[in-house]
Amino acid sequence: MIAESIIYFRKRIVAPIIDSIKAYYTRVMSLPDSPKKVAQGVALGFAFDFLPIPIISIPLSYLIARLARCNAVAAVCTVIFFKLAVPLFYAINLFVGKAIFGGLPGPEIELSGGSLMASFLEQLAEHGYPFLLGSLLNAVLAWIIVYTLLMYIIRHKRRRDA
Repeated sequence: MIAESIIYFRKRIVAPIIDSIKAYYTRVMSLPDSPKKVAQGVALGFAFDFLPIPIISIPLSYLIARLARCNAVAAVCTVIFFKLAVPLFYAINLFVGKAIFGGLPGPEIELSGGSLMASFLEQLAEHGYPFLLGSLLNAVLAWIIVYTLLMYIIRHKRRRDA
């Protein structure tokens, strides 16, 4: 019984996740742009998932990537690929914000209406400045780490292939 459930877990859950990671990796590594532009695009897309802009992050990442002259396809693919991790990133933002900045009081905002955006803004205002400052700090750190790591990986792979 346990062995069957482990096999089922591997076939139905782990294998598709690994396949999607491999497909994403292959797509990013085969982009015809310079390593610097590809790494900047992936780092930008990853950093955008830390920021509290859930609805417009995909088109906004495309526009910012085009303005920054980095690879827009890499940025958009990365934002889409990491969308399921956004709740985890928001929890990390809140944790880092409260750990570094303490319990700064949130802004005094009165919202009315029952829309999804009003609910999101109400929760954002409830957590206040620690969440926002934590998201900015995490986005910058994520950009630096992902850019550095990906530059190393892309250069190493292209040197090996050449």
